[in-house]
Amino acid sequence: QQDLRRKTHETVAKVSDDYGRRLTFNTAIAAVMELVNDISRFQRQSEQCLAVEREAIEATVRLLAPIVPHISHQLWINLGHSDAVIDAPWPQVDDSALVRNTIEMAVQVNGKLRATIEVAADADAESIKQMAREHDNVKRFLADVTIRKEILVPKKLVNIVAN
Repeated sequence: QQDLRRKTHETVAKVSDDYGRRLTFNTAIAAVMELVNDISRFQRQSEQCLAVEREAIEATVRLLAPIVPHISHQLWINLGHSDAVIDAPWPQVDDSALVRNTIEMAVQVNGKLRATIEVAADADAESIKQMAREHDNVKRFLADVTIRKEILVPKKLVNIVAN
C-alpha cells in the first residue's frame, strides 16, 4: 500500500517534470506504464488499500489526459466524475509519500553480489554490517574465511572483503 502510494507520487513528479520542463513525452508514457503495471499487481486488503488504488488510478488518468484526451475523458467519467478530466486539477506530489522507511542494499563478498537486505532508512553503519554478515547466503561465503575489511557505501551496498 505504501509502495503504491510512493510510486504514484514519484510518477506524478516525473511526468510533471517531463511535460513541463523537459518536453519528453516518451519517458512520461514509460513512467505511467510502470505505474499501471504496479496498479495491476496491487493486492487490495482493506478500505484504505482501495483508497490508495483509486488515488493511483485517478492520477494515471489525469497524467494521460494531455496525450490521449478522449480516452482519458471516458475513463474519468467511468470513475464516477461528472466533470471533464481536462477541468480536473493536475495531481500534486505529496512529499510525505516519497519518504522511504526502509531501503534495499546490496551485499557483496569480495566484490560479487551475494544478497540484498532491507534495512531501516535511519539504521546505523554497524547494524547494517551485522545484518549483512547474518544473511544466510553471505554466511555461506564467509564460513571458512577471515573478514579483512567491511566497506559500507551509505544507502547502496556493503562489501565484505575476506580471504
